[in-house]
Amino acid sequence: MNVSPITPNPRARFAAMLAPTSHGVWPFGAAAVDACLPGGGLPLGVLHEVSAPGLDGETGAAGAGFLACIAGAIGRGREIFWIGPAVADLHPPGLLSYGLDPGRLVQVETPDDDASLAAMEAVLRSGSAGVVVGEAGRLGRVAARRLQLACLKHGTTGFVLRRWPYGRKPAAEEAIAAVTRWEIAPAPSAVIERTPGAARWRVRLTHARGGQAGGWIMQAREGDDDGPHPLRVVAGLAAVAAAADAERERSAG
Repeated sequence: MNVSPITPNPRARFAAMLAPTSHGVWPFGAAAVDACLPGGGLPLGVLHEVSAPGLDGETGAAGAGFLACIAGAIGRGREIFWIGPAVADLHPPGLLSYGLDPGRLVQVETPDDDASLAAMEAVLRSGSAGVVVGEAGRLGRVAARRLQLACLKHGTTGFVLRRWPYGRKPAAEEAIAAVTRWEIAPAPSAVIERTPGAARWRVRLTHARGGQAGGWIMQAREGDDDGPHPLRVVAGLAAVAAAADAERERSAG
């Protein structure tokens, strides 16, 4: 007797495709971080959002360094597109210290946020990139959903770096469409023989679909470190805050 194969429900197929880890995950290699993320690592083939408080929201420096570490690791040897109105601020040779080969970098300069998001969507839908980073101050709900679907089309990971250069007023946050949302701020580097060490950031995971929030001090790997993970956790933000409070109490006493 011939049995016809059961056709999955179209809604079920679509829901499976939208699952945050449908294209796998990239682990940070730190249990404290990976435990907060769905599937034990950064979901691949989906949209992520990165922002920074204060002045760094204009320069984008901290967020760019953090993203360079990740993009260089998950790009799978393919081209990495970096799109935005101020991509000339990016210094490709300097990305080597974050583990990103500038020979893989394609910079696309755009006139405004709308053009950046449109170019980002086009590259994601083409399937030609390993990672796509788009700088934009505004990220509307519809645009974010379109980017998420574009990521899922070929399993390409996309990052929107929220940035407001040249003193532009920051835009209000829209409803969350990205799978994760991060807030990155610079942190003091360790000083080794009066020389600053590797870059450090205060990293806050403020949203993770299927996961939970968290905060850490992370550091880029040293130049002679050939390990598989470009970032390492130096401390938890809660521990740093407790130490700072204790120091203030000692000073006041």
